[in-house]
Amino acid sequence: MTDKATSIRQHQLVLVPSGRRGLIAEGTDLLTACRSLGVDLESICGGKQTCGKCQVLVEEGRYEKHGLTSVGAHLSPPEAQEIACAAKFEIRGRRLACAARVQGELLVSVPEESQARKQVIAKEATERTITIQPAVRLIYIEVAPASLGDHRGDWQRVVQALREQWQIASPVLDPAVLPSLQPALRVGGSTLTLTLWGEREVLRIEPGYVERLVGLAVDVGSTTIAAHLCDLRTGAVLASESMMNPQVRFGEDLMSRVSYGMSEPQGVARMHRAVIRAINELAEKAAARAGFTSAEIVDSVLVGNSIMHHLLLGLDPVELGGAPFALATSGPLEMKARDLGLAFHRGARVHVLPCIAGHVGADHVAALLAEAPHKQDEVMLLIDVGTNAEISLGNRTRMMCASSPTGPAFEGAQITHGQRAAPGAIERVRIDRATLEPRFKVIGHGEWVEPQAADEVPAQARATGICGSGIIEAVAEMFLAGIITSDGRFDEKAAERSPRVQYEGRTGRYVLADAAQTATGAPIVVTQSDVRAIQLAKAALYAGVRLLMEHQGVATVDRIALAGAFGSYISPRHAMILGMIPDCELERVQAVGNSAGDGARIALLDREQRVEAERLAGWVEHVQTATEPSFQDLFVAALALPHASDAFPHLQADLPAPRSAARARPRKSHTNPSHLEIAE
Repeated sequence: MTDKATSIRQHQLVLVPSGRRGLIAEGTDLLTACRSLGVDLESICGGKQTCGKCQVLVEEGRYEKHGLTSVGAHLSPPEAQEIACAAKFEIRGRRLACAARVQGELLVSVPEESQARKQVIAKEATERTITIQPAVRLIYIEVAPASLGDHRGDWQRVVQALREQWQIASPVLDPAVLPSLQPALRVGGSTLTLTLWGEREVLRIEPGYVERLVGLAVDVGSTTIAAHLCDLRTGAVLASESMMNPQVRFGEDLMSRVSYGMSEPQGVARMHRAVIRAINELAEKAAARAGFTSAEIVDSVLVGNSIMHHLLLGLDPVELGGAPFALATSGPLEMKARDLGLAFHRGARVHVLPCIAGHVGADHVAALLAEAPHKQDEVMLLIDVGTNAEISLGNRTRMMCASSPTGPAFEGAQITHGQRAAPGAIERVRIDRATLEPRFKVIGHGEWVEPQAADEVPAQARATGICGSGIIEAVAEMFLAGIITSDGRFDEKAAERSPRVQYEGRTGRYVLADAAQTATGAPIVVTQSDVRAIQLAKAALYAGVRLLMEHQGVATVDRIALAGAFGSYISPRHAMILGMIPDCELERVQAVGNSAGDGARIALLDREQRVEAERLAGWVEHVQTATEPSFQDLFVAALALPHASDAFPHLQADLPAPRSAARARPRKSHTNPSHLEIAE
């Protein structure tokens, strides 16, 4: 592409995992290009090719989603100074952004360690009461020494010691562990500590008396992977580590990854290897923080949504891309960590929790374990908000679940100035109802940025974009202030009230942050298409909830739990004003954190909860939204703010007077509500 005004060729640049993209003039160095798109890279040396901090990775291949082909040759070749710097810091497979110049279209991964503004990930373990009875335990034995008259092998003497000292009749030895037996006997002087799994299989042999016993609980999310290293004797969380799921570069949402696996011959294998490498990295970091090595991990529990579950196991998720959404396996899995490529102890075990249905995965089963709605009398609504929302509703009498295709808008994608939750992202918004002047908070700066203080905004408070919680609050506040009507349209009268409401032709937009308040020097706006994207996403979520309420025969819910990293950040009040969730006492709507990670930890520490998870997966009734005739009508009614007909008595004092209801027409089948559009 050529800029006609300057005759300079321009090339498309896409940055992951941020999702930022734009046209970059040929010859621009990547450090400048990234910063111009709002992605700030570390560069202690200021671009002199001496510090080695601004490392990036060119992703090679054809990316249909972005309409480009990315190859390393689309960057200028390394010159002597970059080569010397790469050798000094042992940089392999990456380029220095300050040295590499754009010569063609590119998709570039920016590693977390290269980002000046690191990702903010709410995936910490929460305090919970958990029964400690893991699937593995330590056993100390004294083994009869070998003698000339006894021709039995050392393992046979271990079997005798287990039978006599622990009444374990038929132990099994993992063949991979056998080479460690005789060295351990020599060092331990015929005393050993064995790690036993399932009361019969010996996973590890150590000399003498040992008390160290650790396991790993992992939640493989489509956006984030979180790992918790736990002491299997005490239940204590020794260390938690999180990172962006490296599969993001193959597609931001789940269906994009399914498509990548279908279009690329090695696509599934690449995504599988990426997630395994990520888990190994997290395990290594968590173990190091706690004074262990990842080779000491002897048991683990892994959870993820259905597509992550399949890619984790190296299974092609293609069948999950369309009806009837068939899983390769829905049951729990037991396997050796080494068989997945996990760099734990050579005998370590892996337990994968079961899935419920094609788009209600093991992560939701883990969330059910953590929140336990099936043990309550109250009717509880549990929502894990993501690109695909997983929803459960019920109590001890009956539980039902569904999934709803909300799409990536809640995570900042498909939004004009959307970005993931990182320092600089607008996360909180308030709009004065009289003046329509906004104030906002950005991640990494605790103070509100006031409109009248535009020239005094400190660098750390300058906005780079809007994350999911910010766009939800922005749209809700625009509705409360009368900038948009209940059907999501911009109100032309609002433009008479404030210059922040602007029109380009018939299309409205709201200036949320002035140029002086942003890191890029360009204003951050909320457009009509942004409002529409949020309407479509929230309508899909609410329609799924209402469908479950209809099947349950309930008109209201007693309690709402918002799970996951995104659920931890959103304002329950603004979510209800939008109509994302049904009416409920606001005090009874709470963010419960990373329930999936907590559920994985519960299953790691309590082997009986693995049995309970299997029971739950079979007991919870699944409702398939794609085939429900009423889902289309529920979706259309939910497009209005907060809803076309449902009452919200707990918000009555907040909501503006009713206006026109939303009108919609389907552009595709109701089986995919994310493809509906609202009539203009």
